[in-house]
Amino acid sequence: MTDPNQPPKYRYRLTFAKKAAVKYIAHLDLALAWERALRRAQIPLAYSQGFNPQPRIQFACSLPLGTMGRAEMIDIVTLEPLVPNEALAQITTALPSGIELHLVEEVPLKEPALQALVHQGEYRVLVETDLSTEEMTRRIESLLAAEEIIQTRRRKKKIEDFDLRPWLYNLTLESLNDGEAQLHMRIATGQFGNLRPIDVLKTLDLADNWAEIERTRLIFSEE
Repeated sequence: MTDPNQPPKYRYRLTFAKKAAVKYIAHLDLALAWERALRRAQIPLAYSQGFNPQPRIQFACSLPLGTMGRAEMIDIVTLEPLVPNEALAQITTALPSGIELHLVEEVPLKEPALQALVHQGEYRVLVETDLSTEEMTRRIESLLAAEEIIQTRRRKKKIEDFDLRPWLYNLTLESLNDGEAQLHMRIATGQFGNLRPIDVLKTLDLADNWAEIERTRLIFSEE
């Protein structure tokens, strides 16, 4: 039996999808689902030290409630080596419906924390609209040409102004058909700046429209 107090030796990165069936599961519930699945799969997780030891599981970046993720990532630390393909199969059978594991790969144990590496995210956004292609294009071009875009938000029970323009890297209209626009966004994501797709929709006067949002890619600092 593995000693849970021995120093951890191995670190693995898991790439997974959060599908539509579970898009309204909050981040803490998603983390709990992963912890339970890893235990059921008998993955020899390492635990933190202290009064209340916790499994060494770290998410790259939480998803906003109601948002899907195509290539989300978590790092786990284990006490024993894993065979990535075998671990993928073991974990897959233990995961709840709506969470799909795509890849298990070993990464250096002393590599910087996953959260410290994430700087941007790419999103696919479908949004209902009665705007024409010309008007939608005009609004996007105006947004990208602005030197600042001031919005208000609530943080720690306070209302504050913030400039979202430095956090908006790219915004394009991919298509607009039958009253539904598909947008591609590249925005700041992570602990150094975090812009929500809904904030971008707000600047386009589309925040109250039906929308489906999926994060398609996480972008790391070395990229």
